Amino acid sequence: MPSRAYFLGELLESKFFFGMANMLDSDSESDLDVQDELVVTGVEPLMRRRTQEIGPERLSVARLQREAAARGHAGDDVSSATYQNYGFHLRWLPIVIAALMVPAVIQTVGGHLFTGEEAVLLLLLRFRSDDGFDKMTWTTGRNISALSEVEHVHNTFPHLVNHRSFSSWSPHFHQFAQAFTDYGLPIQNLIGFIDGKLWAVCRPGRYQNVLYSGHKRIHGIKTQGIIFPNGMQPYPFGPVNGSRHDSTVLSRSRIVQILHDLCRGGPFAWMPGGLGQDYCLFGDSAYPISAFLWRMYKGAMTPAQQFFNSTMSPARVTVEWGFGKIVNLWPFLDYRKKSKARPLTPPHTHALQVLLSPVGLYFPVANVLTNMHTCLARGNIVSYEFGLAPPELHEYMRGGPYSCEPHDIF
Repeated sequence: MPSRAYFLGELLESKFFFGMANMLDSDSESDLDVQDELVVTGVEPLMRRRTQEIGPERLSVARLQREAAARGHAGDDVSSATYQNYGFHLRWLPIVIAALMVPAVIQTVGGHLFTGEEAVLLLLLRFRSDDGFDKMTWTTGRNISALSEVEHVHNTFPHLVNHRSFSSWSPHFHQFAQAFTDYGLPIQNLIGFIDGKLWAVCRPGRYQNVLYSGHKRIHGIKTQGIIFPNGMQPYPFGPVNGSRHDSTVLSRSRIVQILHDLCRGGPFAWMPGGLGQDYCLFGDSAYPISAFLWRMYKGAMTPAQQFFNSTMSPARVTVEWGFGKIVNLWPFLDYRKKSKARPLTPPHTHALQVLLSPVGLYFPVANVLTNMHTCLARGNIVSYEFGLAPPELHEYMRGGPYSCEPHDIF
């Protein structure tokens, strides 16, 4: 990693030398010589340039396999090393790279050339780490640069980040509803849970009122997430200004209209005339209620409504499990430490820089990577909870048709 240009002790010494120089008589020739010596000595740490220790080898699957073999894992890195650094097991990495269909060579705006394999590994390493780029130069064999090929996912797989990632599942809505019914939930046509999340960002120099959430008392951007009983998270919508209410994010995503058209026919219908049956999502009490979006009861409630809330509340937490998996897999989104960031209100001491980074692209890309992880792992905590397996990775990447089978836990 790069060495620091100077240390705190050296800065204090520089301050002492400058103070001594100011105390001398500038009219005396002998004092002028001493002043020059003191100034030169004091300014020396400030004139240093940061250095970068560039590693001797760049990232590749072959390198990771060789390093795993050196640790005694010839077949797969069964230790946590590769998984901890890249979010995927070593045996999964070639599959992930092939599934993302990156070009053989990628040229960045700055003119740097990367192989597609190296670009994917850099992206995973970056999302997996909460350290700055200056701590990645030795590992990657690259100097500090703003490499972020996240646009590739948006350009190559738009059907995984837009409304089609939701509507393509409509042929399986009846299986989702059955899975929730078998679980014991009282809504017979429920297909998934919906919620909003505020992602903390650094306090920007401009537009602070736009990003400030009075409810959470931090600056941030909002996204909307949906989770199906098979653990898949479709249609990662956002970002929206952090000052906006969840109902505003809901309206802008048009998810209620999309679900209406899927069920009854319309511009978003997956098949002519719709499915012929209404299905619904379930959210918290902040959402408006409709035939296609149910929510928790609030205010004065009857015993039946209280029972309904007590039954649905534990199940609704699954959407938080979905957000939790994204954050646990990709800490960069939530705990990124920025040297130029202004301090946030505790405990939110680390965050993204909304005016200096394309934070709006991060969440959808992390969502796609998380769904890929769910497919390769053959499930997650949500799919095991409701007993419905996720699709194969190739089915997910092409946007359907999907397999939707009961979970084989054993």
